[in-house]
Amino acid sequence: MNSTKEIGFFCFGRVGLLTILMFFLPLNFYVQAQNNLAPEVMAEGDQVYCPQTSISITTSFNIIDPDDTEIDAFYIQISTGYQRGADILRLENNHPMVATSWDNQEGKLTLTGPGGTPVAYTNLIAAVEDVVFESSSESPSQEKYFSFTIGSANYLPETGHYYEYIPALGIRWDDAKVAAENRTYFGLQGYLTTISSDAEAQLTGEQAAGTGWIGGTDEEVEGVWKWATGPEAGTVFWNGLSTGSSPNFAFWNTNEPNNLIDEDYAHITAPGVGIIGSWNDLPIAGDAVGDYQPKGYIVEYGGMPGDPTLTLSASTKLTTPQILQVSPGTICGPGMVTLQAESSMGDILWFDTETGGSPVAIGDTFQTTWLTDNTTYYALASYNGCLTGERRPVEAVVKLKPFINDGFTISNCDADGVLDGFTDFDLTQYLYLIREDYVNLDITFHLSESDAENNVNPQSTTLFNNSVADELFFRAEGTGEYCYSVGHLFLNVTTTSLPQNYQFEQQACDQLDSDGLSSFNLGEAADTILSEFPSGQNLSVYFYQNEDDAYLNRNAITDPNNYTNSTPFSQTLFVRVEDEQSGTCYGVGPHLLLTVNPIPAFQMEEEYTYCTGQNVLVLPFSSNGNYQYEWYDDSNQMIGNDITISLSQQGVYSVVAISEYGCVSEPIFFRVNESSPPALLPQFIKVDDDGETGTITVTHQNGELGLGNYVFSLDDTFNSQPEGVFTAVEPGLHTLYVTDVNGCGSDKISIGVIGVSKFFTPNSDGVNDEVAILGVTEEYYQQGTFHIFDRYGRLLAQKNPMIEGWDGMFNGAVLPPSDYWYVLELVDVNGNLHRKKGHFTLKQ
Repeated sequence: MNSTKEIGFFCFGRVGLLTILMFFLPLNFYVQAQNNLAPEVMAEGDQVYCPQTSISITTSFNIIDPDDTEIDAFYIQISTGYQRGADILRLENNHPMVATSWDNQEGKLTLTGPGGTPVAYTNLIAAVEDVVFESSSESPSQEKYFSFTIGSANYLPETGHYYEYIPALGIRWDDAKVAAENRTYFGLQGYLTTISSDAEAQLTGEQAAGTGWIGGTDEEVEGVWKWATGPEAGTVFWNGLSTGSSPNFAFWNTNEPNNLIDEDYAHITAPGVGIIGSWNDLPIAGDAVGDYQPKGYIVEYGGMPGDPTLTLSASTKLTTPQILQVSPGTICGPGMVTLQAESSMGDILWFDTETGGSPVAIGDTFQTTWLTDNTTYYALASYNGCLTGERRPVEAVVKLKPFINDGFTISNCDADGVLDGFTDFDLTQYLYLIREDYVNLDITFHLSESDAENNVNPQSTTLFNNSVADELFFRAEGTGEYCYSVGHLFLNVTTTSLPQNYQFEQQACDQLDSDGLSSFNLGEAADTILSEFPSGQNLSVYFYQNEDDAYLNRNAITDPNNYTNSTPFSQTLFVRVEDEQSGTCYGVGPHLLLTVNPIPAFQMEEEYTYCTGQNVLVLPFSSNGNYQYEWYDDSNQMIGNDITISLSQQGVYSVVAISEYGCVSEPIFFRVNESSPPALLPQFIKVDDDGETGTITVTHQNGELGLGNYVFSLDDTFNSQPEGVFTAVEPGLHTLYVTDVNGCGSDKISIGVIGVSKFFTPNSDGVNDEVAILGVTEEYYQQGTFHIFDRYGRLLAQKNPMIEGWDGMFNGAVLPPSDYWYVLELVDVNGNLHRKKGHFTLKQ
């Protein structure tokens, strides 16, 4: 489709604005501005390009200028899709009054009069219509836009904006931002460029006259890059460092941005450093010299509020048909191959040569002629019969069919234990019949030839039963240059034997000698095995001790009715079932298991104890099986048949175990005893405290404390002893503990060993302020007298030992340090008198 784009010139109404524009516009534009008249550029001609040919870039071009007949210069640029080194614009035919200059960097053709003089509109219009585009590339970019512009700034039809590189060696980013905003272009407000597409990146980067600052920065938040200029100010275009991401568009150089030295400002990378036209981040002033020294900045015009609508430029487009994708084809064995391709537009022409020649077919799908070898064809996207451009190779692959044997038969005896003529085949055991070197093939089996051809519904190769089908198709697939071949085979089944997992078991109980041997009548097994087969079969059963003998039919068991197992407890015999009629098939397997079940074995404690008023749970332990138990009392009456029994009477009991196979153990006898907690009374305690220390003795007779077996401890329960005698007991109160060893309980009693402290210090410090009488308790003593004498036998004090000691006072004063003597008399609860003499020391 052709389209017309008309772009008008902005009319200025003030002399002051004209003065500003004098820095940028040719002289004849100033006159037009003063007269409020402007030229209008019009171009038509969206066309399809045939690669490596020439084509006019416009089918119609005109400039309307009411009051001028010439212009200083006119610019035509490949603004989108430019391929430097391959694309060029040139003027054809004879135009003596028009001079041209081609800028390979910017992809721009400048038209002037001879020697750079103004060019008349009549000459210019004729010349522009003779400007042609051509490219040496076999695969030009799919779309190319051409801009026709009065001003020298680069015009991008995609955005409708103008772009201008301003040289300014060493300029800072902030200064470049201000300088850009102080520039105008035919009334359009300037700003540091913001780049949001590949086309815009190419025009501002690759095709600009130089490299420099653009309007991106992350000075506000490190790593959050925003456009700080123009109508896109505030738009985030990148997050993070070089491994970050863009919410829209970014064109960073490799490993950029990297914030190497606090780099917060975007800059188009110098030529020769990484990707052409890409970006890097620099500090606000860049480097002082070298590739990272700012050389200028890129100004963009357009899109700002209040900008005028200009018609200074027009554009046209060339579209080149391209092959978007190709689909090679493969066939197994000689035949015709189907190839496919997809184009962006136009037709697809198919060639059998990379260059030259004539098309052999046209269309998205191409079916080759009959092929026996691999062949390369070439697809070309063509419009209106164009025969030039990139030809994409498309491979037609013809693979070789591997050699196989076909139509053979596999025979087998029925080995699945069901005598119905059906059995399982392990097909992997017969792969060598398909081909000797079958390991180089991937072989699958199928129920139909169609399934084998299409490689669908593969069957099990290790377990296939001929009841499913007696004819199978196989697919043998090779590798590399080989494809596959399809063949078929037949399955034939004769006779069979018992199922592989069939096993008949005969059992017997072991003898009391527990040697694991017993006698078996194998005739019982033979009858049972024969009953597994259908009637009318002439079958014989033989028994063997090992598999080799069974297969070789040697050393058969000669007396099957009285056979003693040769392996203790368990022996497997191999059974050979023969078809006596045909003599062709036999079945062998470990089908008879002889089991000698052991006599149950378990253990019991010899004695069990229960606490008075309770019972004891009795259970076997260390059993070698899961048994039923029978319990008997001392009169041999069964009293239980659970795995445990609860007993609460003394006596002798027995138990036998019965295995699940009915084997009975010998009885085990055990005794049950009663135990009770102790009853510790004062009359069972004797205290001998005539010396410096005392002896405590428990004087009970058998059974007086209780029915249990007891241990004794003094003052703590951790150091117990079997005898109730404790010697060298210090004077004072003590606790005697008695505990039943069977856990039926314990008792305790407080016992005093009489004594007098060895010294005292009556200094009122709260420690040893008086002589203490130790071990006196009301439970054992009802009264007493404590007499204190000096060394001359003089009575110094008389105290009640049940209440108090002596504080060293005599006649209202504390006696001097010395040794003193005492006589302690106590009457126990039974009226017996106890006397104890000794001495102690008074210290200061």
